[in-house]
Amino acid sequence: MLDPTMSCAHEVRLAQQAVWLIRRCRQLRPWLSLDRPDVVDACVSALAEQDLDQMGSAHVVQACQALDQALRALGCPSLVWSAQHTSQAGPWIGCAPRLGWFILHARQADGHWLIETINGSGRHAEWPEKARIAALPLAAGWQQQGSMRALVWQTLQDNRNGLMQVAVCSAIANLLLLATSLYSMQVYDRVIPSHGLSTLVTLTVGVLIAITLEMVIKQARSALMDHTIQVMDTRLSRRIFERLLHVRLDQFPPSVGTLSSQLRSYELIRSFASSATLYTLVDAPFALVFLVIMVAIGGTMVAGVAGVFLVLALIIGLLARTRIETHTRQSMAANNRKLGLLVEAVDGAERIKSQGSGWAFLNRWNALSEQGIVEDALVRHSSESATYWAGYLQQVSYVLLIAVGAWIATSGTDLTAGGLIACSIISGRVLAPIGLLPGLMVQWANAKSALDHLERIFLLRGDNHGVDHPIEREHIRGQFEVQEISFAYGQGPRVLSISQWSVGPGERVAVLGLIGSGKSTLLKLLAGLYEPQAGRVLLDGLDIQQIARATLSQRVAYLGQDVKLFSGTLRDNLLSGLLGIDDDTLLLACQDTGLIHLIQSHPRGLDLPIGEGGSGVSGGQRQAVALTRLLLSRPRVWLLDEPTASMDDNAEMAALRA
Repeated sequence: MLDPTMSCAHEVRLAQQAVWLIRRCRQLRPWLSLDRPDVVDACVSALAEQDLDQMGSAHVVQACQALDQALRALGCPSLVWSAQHTSQAGPWIGCAPRLGWFILHARQADGHWLIETINGSGRHAEWPEKARIAALPLAAGWQQQGSMRALVWQTLQDNRNGLMQVAVCSAIANLLLLATSLYSMQVYDRVIPSHGLSTLVTLTVGVLIAITLEMVIKQARSALMDHTIQVMDTRLSRRIFERLLHVRLDQFPPSVGTLSSQLRSYELIRSFASSATLYTLVDAPFALVFLVIMVAIGGTMVAGVAGVFLVLALIIGLLARTRIETHTRQSMAANNRKLGLLVEAVDGAERIKSQGSGWAFLNRWNALSEQGIVEDALVRHSSESATYWAGYLQQVSYVLLIAVGAWIATSGTDLTAGGLIACSIISGRVLAPIGLLPGLMVQWANAKSALDHLERIFLLRGDNHGVDHPIEREHIRGQFEVQEISFAYGQGPRVLSISQWSVGPGERVAVLGLIGSGKSTLLKLLAGLYEPQAGRVLLDGLDIQQIARATLSQRVAYLGQDVKLFSGTLRDNLLSGLLGIDDDTLLLACQDTGLIHLIQSHPRGLDLPIGEGGSGVSGGQRQAVALTRLLLSRPRVWLLDEPTASMDDNAEMAALRA
């Protein structure tokens, strides 16, 4: 008889596997929509019903169909399932009896399968029995976004439902704003002349209900907006950083600090997309609605006063927009260069102090700071001037509206005192968005300039540029052939030119030459990190730019002269990007390269903290870390650029033996 406790635990485990799989799919493909909890819960329930411990081949097919339907409900294109590994770009999701749901990341050079389950990652020597897999597809139009503007537009399209809900809430809230105006009109025109206290009570209760409802709707609108902005922010920030990671190495601008500042400017776009900004954009069209209501209450002359000043305020705002955008663009350019200088100064602080060149950096800093301060002051002056004009027009509009309304009322028309008061209140609603226009223009100028900077990053060529379907290869022999290549950095002089050269599989070749002769550049071309301006680099008979970057990273290892480590621990740097490496394998590789001495000499061992760029360890130790990382990745081809230049004799001999 089945133990109910065991049955319950089994169901919980199946549900946990389903939740894990959905989350991992979302992490691997961030465009999957998890915005609707009911859809996500239905997907998890459907997957949890698949008991992968008891199934045969037919049940595996059924489970694959359930997963396919679940992912399609989340916005994923239909999956193509196979019982064998294909050359299609991964990662792959799959299921197998006893193994359960899993993610296949790669097949390594030694033939082992790198598989991730809910229990972690591991290397499998054999293909899982009765397994079926499918490559996680890329959403149509997502990876191929050619510009930052297209990405922003696509993100807005994907979140249009949330934005429409916000717009509906804003429309209702704006209509409820009329309650106080109509309340005032009724009190002055009906309650006071007739001494109708019961009417006053009814009107007061009604307007209080309207005000309360308005507050509730605004709270709901705020929650909807926060959620929508969070979803959009997550997608955009991830996609921007992903695009940066896919930029080909020779396309990076010379100033890393300036590039960092350009990426940081995304925060200005997010600031423009804040709740207050979007509320202003949504509320502004209601100025026309309020004008129509003013016509109905006070006539065309009263409404015309507010309409004329609305047009004047818009004209002043548009005139100020050009100046604000110009000065904002120049200010951001100066601040970007200043941040680039700051990064250079921090990174080269040792050289600056040893050379005594601090005064030169200080002069450059002062010049850039002065330029930024001047441009910021001009932006602030233009914005404040527009704000003062908007406030002035609001006050003049109110005075003239009261004057015109009083003149009309005393002329024997139907305009009453209550109607005049209602029109004066509504006129404030008409011009209120205009008062926010100067600040909105500053934010728009910042966002537009930031968008232009990010657009430049998106225009940089990426890995496999111009190749629609890069080739995924499991086996690389290592046959290199160079045909009539030449290379130059940017618009500079040519630094490398080779007419013909080849290296066979398994050969060990040393490239010798003078300083600046192009040895390092050649290795980067062979690794596919650079693309020659002319000629071709062939790997196993294929143009290396046709081979997927993921394949090159796994099969062709490159170790440069200047090794940079990342902030974290020694273990983090050794296992960065690797899965399925246990501690025994890690320590064995450290033993081979001599890095074990650093681990043994420090009380924290593999948890030794490492600062940004590798501070805290010597140059030779940084090279040993990078060499150990290469050894753990088991590449087919090794491209080493003076890998032991900073090591002592003992460490160099250990590295050579490894």
